[in-house]
Amino acid sequence: MKNNNIDDYNFDLIDILALLWSRKSIVLSVTLFAAVFSVWYAYSLPNIYKSTAILSPTSSSNSLATKLSSYSSFAGLAGVSLPGGEVSKSDEAIERIKSYNFFNVHFLPNIKLQNLMAVSRWESESNKVIYDDDLFDGKSGKWFRNSSSKKNIPSAQQSYLAYKKALNISVNTSNSFVSISIEHKSPYIAKKWVEIIIDKINFSMKEEDKNRAENSIKFLNEISQPINIQSLKDAIVNLLEEQMKILMLSSANKNYVFNTLDYPLVPEKKYKPNRSIVCIMGTIFGFLLSIIIALSLRKKITE
Repeated sequence: MKNNNIDDYNFDLIDILALLWSRKSIVLSVTLFAAVFSVWYAYSLPNIYKSTAILSPTSSSNSLATKLSSYSSFAGLAGVSLPGGEVSKSDEAIERIKSYNFFNVHFLPNIKLQNLMAVSRWESESNKVIYDDDLFDGKSGKWFRNSSSKKNIPSAQQSYLAYKKALNISVNTSNSFVSISIEHKSPYIAKKWVEIIIDKINFSMKEEDKNRAENSIKFLNEISQPINIQSLKDAIVNLLEEQMKILMLSSANKNYVFNTLDYPLVPEKKYKPNRSIVCIMGTIFGFLLSIIIALSLRKKITE
């Protein structure tokens, strides 16, 4: 019984191979078309470049958090905000970079919107960005949109989706180093945008902590006057001391959240696409499709 099943299987396989051979013109035509199309498609794809920076979180915020842990309860009652908690400055900065607010307030005003939403390709010889004529006219600076339901200029929310697609952030769990990268059709723009992100996240968080420390110092000075309890006065003095440290750190330190270990470069080699893989996968898909077409035509003829 077992031998019969094997014989039937061999017979079916030989029959299928014979059928495919009889339809070899279809198989070859579809496969060849898929191969040619995949080559054309692969070389029509623009090069994408990736610029990356490696960052090291500063330790100042963590050390302050440890020192201020004993005063957190009193500070909360007094309305004073202290650094610390389970979320580090580095983790907070990463989430801020990914946020719409950071994109809209700190990133978008410092770039050209057309470089985010309308780039078609980059010419390496002239270092020139070519825009999609259906979206943006580089000479006149006018936007065009095909859909009448949309405004000519892309909205901030639409642009934010493109920003998230280009941005990539990863954290090395063994040493807490942070990798920030941008993918773009121009390697120069990719590098510039990484630099903007690093500069703006350091600056924005530094300014927030600086303003918060100034307000806290002002508030603590005001409430310290009528207090006669020595223990509370001592606590206020300690809080003032630490707020002064925050103020000094935020005023003097440019790299407030991240130190740059490896600066972003203008990449010489493209990051993607891998055109050979596109061609190979396209040809394989065409071959499999040709087999399906050949077998389905045989089935229809038999019926």
